Amino acid sequence: MNLIQHILKRAQIDPHRIAVSDGREERTYAQFMRLVQQVSNGLRHGGHTKCNIAILSGNRMEFAEFVLGAIYAGCVPVMLDPKWHPGEMDKVIRQCEPGLIASEGRFAADLAERYNEIPQLYFDEDQKVGSYSSWLAAFEPNAIAEENPELLFIGYTSGTTGFPKGYMRTHLSWLRSFEATEKAFRLNRIKHVLAPGPLVHSLSLFAMMQSLYSMATFHLLPEFDAESVLNLCSRESDMILFVVPTMIDALLRQAASSTVQISIQTLISSGGKWPESSKQRCRAMFKETKLYEYYGSSEASYISYLEITGEEQPDSLGKPFDGVHISIRDEQFREVSPGTIGELYIRSEMMFAGYHQLPEETGSVFRDGWLRTGDYMLLDQDMHLHLAGRASNMIKSGGLKVFPEEVEAVLLRIPAIREVMIFGKPDDRWGEQVTALIEWNGEQRLSLDEIRNYCRPYLASFKAPKQLVTVERFIYTSSGKIARQEMKTIGEKG
Repeated sequence: MNLIQHILKRAQIDPHRIAVSDGREERTYAQFMRLVQQVSNGLRHGGHTKCNIAILSGNRMEFAEFVLGAIYAGCVPVMLDPKWHPGEMDKVIRQCEPGLIASEGRFAADLAERYNEIPQLYFDEDQKVGSYSSWLAAFEPNAIAEENPELLFIGYTSGTTGFPKGYMRTHLSWLRSFEATEKAFRLNRIKHVLAPGPLVHSLSLFAMMQSLYSMATFHLLPEFDAESVLNLCSRESDMILFVVPTMIDALLRQAASSTVQISIQTLISSGGKWPESSKQRCRAMFKETKLYEYYGSSEASYISYLEITGEEQPDSLGKPFDGVHISIRDEQFREVSPGTIGELYIRSEMMFAGYHQLPEETGSVFRDGWLRTGDYMLLDQDMHLHLAGRASNMIKSGGLKVFPEEVEAVLLRIPAIREVMIFGKPDDRWGEQVTALIEWNGEQRLSLDEIRNYCRPYLASFKAPKQLVTVERFIYTSSGKIARQEMKTIGEKG
């Protein structure tokens, strides 16, 4: 089974439909799949079938056609993030041992110097040695698909708490994911799709692939810009928008001062908990838009989803996607009763295949066919999940466990707070002191006592912050999540 074969067959139904557009250029399905086959043919002629192909690029046409062409040829694209520092980049490249590196021209000199033993192609307008366009022109669009490739691609976790790990995704896992999300988000009339985050991350890459699988038009933006997103949503009706909560806040601020008529059929949020105040503003601003929030991970893919109607419980993560089996277990791997907090394990055909070249890490997250998520949850009577927090973020204060996510969810209801992160600051008496890093929303500042008084009806006293640290702005990963380790370092100095 090769995922690109499915897209190629569907493309033949309406070959003149626009597959990809970047606002300057557009490719019909016939043109796009011709390029995909040329890429595939070129890789086969170069002897790169079944090898890893590293890709270092921003959002652009060449990225889209090259990734699909590599998959069609049975290669395994390895997604490199342009925002990684050199040490991270080098470690990943050395680990994945690519047979070829494809990158933007701006990285050419550095890559050629550091990895001169690895063949390289450059997405550049110049017809120089290593030019992708010159290379591509030498091949015909008559490639044959690799029938049963082992992997679809290798992506990397965002590294919010440490060094990113390579997760291996299979063709079947994304085919099942297409089916599950199409049903959950009611994407039965999908025409236009926009995911303005980096395509090297699974959210935007998945959105692009689902768009092509569904015969829709995928719209490329070089990077997220709220004004550009809203302008695009005004030109194309019924847009399906895949975003993270930090993008939603920027869109709401832009929409408040914009006069354009915005047409968003469905807005889908992931990549972090969507604050309740932001949901309310979004419902008021985009009245005709279906709003969804989903919970998942690079390893598990899609786990649960929630339609935002105003009637849902504020802390609910919704119900499982079709095909997802869930189990809440204690530290002895015994199932706990509904309403009891335990660690979430899941099982589905959407799960990842393991961490690349990390067998011990892979073995540590699988047990008897169940995937350990590292998230502590409780399951209510309606089969909805509620997040207590992540094991890796848990604070131990005075011998008691505090999950930062639970405290953050409460504090984000306060209008004066724009962003917050809870962490454990080392303390001689308590072991760790519950500390809040806060970016304020305007001029108003609340005192520690006012914050603690607000928390009293919702949290046990030991969970409320013992210290506040104000920051001018938060640092985020390139996927839009809080860079927790960097922010913790700032907070410990505050």
